[in-house]
Amino acid sequence: METVDLNALKKFSTEHPVKQMLHDSPHMKMALLCMEPGQEIPPHEAPSTVMMQVLEGEGEFAVGGEKKKGTAGNIFLCAPNDSHGIQALTRLAVLAVVAPNPGR
Repeated sequence: METVDLNALKKFSTEHPVKQMLHDSPHMKMALLCMEPGQEIPPHEAPSTVMMQVLEGEGEFAVGGEKKKGTAGNIFLCAPNDSHGIQALTRLAVLAVVAPNPGR
């Protein structure tokens, strides 16, 4: 069993969002996304199910054409091929899981 301490892995940059890959297999990929206020990951699509869990901060989440604010403890689920993106309103940390991994 592998244990991951997400708090210890959080890294932020004033220049761009920081994406750290935590797991990458044919079954799923999992990444920690850390963003400063105003930074964004533009809406895009994936042929897989996407789960985004807010760990810290507040952001605006675009999912399937809707925009919703999210704070720590919120989870956003995206069906395959739904557009999804994030804009940080405050310092923001998000755990993103994509299954199955579309790149494998």
